[in-house]
Amino acid sequence: MINFENLGIAVPEILFPREGTDLSKWATIACDQFTSQPEYWDEVLKVVGDAPSTLNMQMPEAWLTETESRPSHEASIPEVMNRYLSNGTLKELPEGFIFVKRQTSTGIRRGLLVLFDLEKYEWTPGNRALIRATEGTVESRLPVRVAIRRNAPLEMPHAMILINDPKDSLMGSLEFLTRNRRPFYDFNLMQNSGNIRGWLISEQNEWSIIKDRLTELKDAAEDGLLFAVGDGNHSLAAAKLCWEEEKARFSRLNGTDTENGQPNTRKRYVLAELVNLYDPALVFEPIHRLVKDGEVLDYIHGEKECLELAEKLGCEAKLMPPYPKERMFKDVIENGVLPKKTFSMGSGPDKRFYIECRRL
Repeated sequence: MINFENLGIAVPEILFPREGTDLSKWATIACDQFTSQPEYWDEVLKVVGDAPSTLNMQMPEAWLTETESRPSHEASIPEVMNRYLSNGTLKELPEGFIFVKRQTSTGIRRGLLVLFDLEKYEWTPGNRALIRATEGTVESRLPVRVAIRRNAPLEMPHAMILINDPKDSLMGSLEFLTRNRRPFYDFNLMQNSGNIRGWLISEQNEWSIIKDRLTELKDAAEDGLLFAVGDGNHSLAAAKLCWEEEKARFSRLNGTDTENGQPNTRKRYVLAELVNLYDPALVFEPIHRLVKDGEVLDYIHGEKECLELAEKLGCEAKLMPPYPKERMFKDVIENGVLPKKTFSMGSGPDKRFYIECRRL
């Protein structure tokens, strides 16, 4: 078995919908998108209908102000997760990575589904961990996320983690490896969000390609920074806190010295998509603000959308300048973290959809 521990990753055991599932209804965009556009989520409800869907396992943030009218949806999430696990809606794939190619508005973006080791991740400013947050973490946003993860039987990743690979050594190698293979899945995403294809990489001799490329990048990494969190900073911080809770619980129950023998549980890892910072289709876009009486009401992707919402809501649209993505790793190394909502990795419809799942 190839060991990836020194690289801060592991091979995933992924759950995927059983054959015959309508994947265009199954896959839904991350819960933190279109927060000021509930009409987007109303349309998602219509598209999904009664079909199995990741919509039934998430609570869109656009609905958080409507908890009185939608209490059954939020409360039913753990029950739906357990039902999908027990009735065969979700099936476990052979152990392996998934290489994905996503058609977006800016081209084909490539990624790799990977388990990231939370022991190698830190979100506090000024750390020198192998895996680091890129923006300041608002601790008041963590308890709700921790509570959800603590009680959830599975996770659905929307986090995207970046590598600094200007020569395209990893994704280029995986694209060459899969060039003549039929994808494991290939379908269109709802609401004009493009197409996505995925290839399961389950052979150990092919895992060595991933290990070799990442080892080369680690050896060349400035300040030891191999992975930088692009999207999902708060999700990883919450997962880290859950893992620390699990270690403390294990220590209390077993009297184990966690410095010498940590519990080997699924909560030590988090599933996320690895993306090359230099992928031609990965575009950093500014995140604009809706402001009223000096207070930020919301963060909006897209200049046109921000202006339209400002007019509709009777507030000010504050348009932000673009951020050059080539600066990101250097800025994180020099400054610890970037200011909140410095950039968005693509426009709203190009964000990651929930598709793959994993047991916790």
